[in-house]
Amino acid sequence: MKLDDHPIAGAIPEIIHYWGDATSTIDWCEENYVVCKYIAEFWNTSTNLVFFTLALLGMYKVRTTGQENRFLICYMAMLIVGLGSWLFHMTLQYQWQLADELPMVYGTCVCIYCALRADVKVGSDILVSLALVAYSTVVTLVYVQIRKPVFHQVAYGIEVFYIVFLNTRHQIEIRKTNPRAYGELTQLFWVGFGSFGAAFILWNIDNIFCGNLRAIRDALPPLFSPLFQLHAYWHIGTALGCYVTIVYQQYLRLVKLNTIDQYRIRRVALVVPYLDKAVKKL
Repeated sequence: MKLDDHPIAGAIPEIIHYWGDATSTIDWCEENYVVCKYIAEFWNTSTNLVFFTLALLGMYKVRTTGQENRFLICYMAMLIVGLGSWLFHMTLQYQWQLADELPMVYGTCVCIYCALRADVKVGSDILVSLALVAYSTVVTLVYVQIRKPVFHQVAYGIEVFYIVFLNTRHQIEIRKTNPRAYGELTQLFWVGFGSFGAAFILWNIDNIFCGNLRAIRDALPPLFSPLFQLHAYWHIGTALGCYVTIVYQQYLRLVKLNTIDQYRIRRVALVVPYLDKAVKKL
């Protein structure tokens, strides 16, 4: 036997993960394959259940209250974002990273369409649709070429700021004509904005202070260490923010159609809003 055939004492064996080596351009702060050998980032994966739950709730309420299909598409896009994020964090593979990030752009374009067309009673605007498709196409083509996550983040951020601008403009108009609706929309706006804002802050802390967070998690008992998986909170906050934004668009549309009196906002656990048919008084 040659000397080279002998194992080296103390050598570290190569670790082969279930989904192979990560090919994504981002590997988040959560330690990989610690909780489950089949899931790269367990907590970042499992918290996408919030996306599934809220999207399915929204789809169900759209169908049972007879609202427009545009909102069904919004919730379907939200569901696809959650599925893409699940697959991305479960595998850390580049193709699933795209399946997470690009639907965020596409789904927000649908919400922008709803905001732009909130006061149009019939028909659809082909020019608006083409412009949003063009934006999504350009973002997709550029992103797959340069593979820089910051480009996606800026492209998505532009959409978020634009929809906030559109919603603010609508609210200013409604304030003059329907104070009750203005109050309801303001509450929805701040819940959505607050959810996104808190999630964004935690997302940045997770990125900037990853080493400190890992040290804290290592020092804590296993039962409490998941509480410092801050990217997981990003999923919870953005899921709620996305859901509330769609509910906002539904409410706005009903105000513009002068049918809001037929609906009421109700809440699950005092936090999660949804639109339901108003109970007719006898």
